[in-house]
Amino acid sequence: MSVGKVYLAASSPESTLELALDAGTAWTIGRSADNALVCNDKSMSRRHGMIQQMQPGKYYFIDLGSSNGSSLNGRRITIPIELRDQDCIVCGATRLTFHDHSKGAGASQANESDGATMVLYARRTITVLVVDIRDFTPLTRQLNDAVLAQTIGTWFRHAGMILRRYGASGDKYIGDAVMAVWTHATETPTSAEICDILKALSEIEAFTRTLHQQFPLPAALRVGAGVNTGISIMSNTGPQENPDFSPLGDAVNAGFRLETATKKAGFDVALGRATAEALNRSGTFAAHFQKKSVELKGYDEAVEAWFTTFDTLKDYLAAVALDRSHRTSPQ
Repeated sequence: MSVGKVYLAASSPESTLELALDAGTAWTIGRSADNALVCNDKSMSRRHGMIQQMQPGKYYFIDLGSSNGSSLNGRRITIPIELRDQDCIVCGATRLTFHDHSKGAGASQANESDGATMVLYARRTITVLVVDIRDFTPLTRQLNDAVLAQTIGTWFRHAGMILRRYGASGDKYIGDAVMAVWTHATETPTSAEICDILKALSEIEAFTRTLHQQFPLPAALRVGAGVNTGISIMSNTGPQENPDFSPLGDAVNAGFRLETATKKAGFDVALGRATAEALNRSGTFAAHFQKKSVELKGYDEAVEAWFTTFDTLKDYLAAVALDRSHRTSPQ
């Protein structure tokens, strides 16, 4: 008997388990007891992989840098991949079958008739961070599937740990990029809130540079990032039992466009206007960020953005920390 409309069935020589995918947006799989689905499988990693609902009705499997890898319908998984009903995932010696009974005719009709009461919206000020691996396509051509899967999975896992430690209310993995969202309690975020986001970014970049020490990569990996703050419509268009909200609108789109703009501008990081304004733009800020007018794809007019490199960002965060310590220390 199924445990819900969307669920994962795990079968191994020792047991059969079922995991409902109807509460939350992410479910980890592995040997460790802190996973949503705990498998007594010695060939599985402690945190082997995860199922993530990227948007209502769309579920993805992500290998978290497992030692023995994962496969979907017989093919090695190297990047997050969308799941379909009856897809078979193999992790170690465990076979996972994805079941999605939510898209049947009856369910579709019910959703259409009940949509007015199920769709919720809320206006919130958010900051979006987009971090993208540079030159990812050439990298995929140089690495075998196993190394690529372990590298990207490890990057996703550690990036997620860093983002959650700095209070991100949501993070999603899109190909070779991570998007994280912070929801602010007030219309204008504080300087400290933005600095925490920049600290998370700095830690992700520092970790990324070390991956070639763990895996046989042709060179150290590099990332670029866009950070943008604005009003977003937080929408839950999924089932009522899933309380997760996804951000929609220009604030999110601009975050991706700003990351792209760093490549042409020759920098690593780009901040949108509202993000920069939330920081204390004193002499410290001006000494570490360069203001430029840039054209973003899909925008009719050029926009202002503030650019910096990761080395300069590190210096900026150190200067801010030093300034705060001086202001809080006894005279």
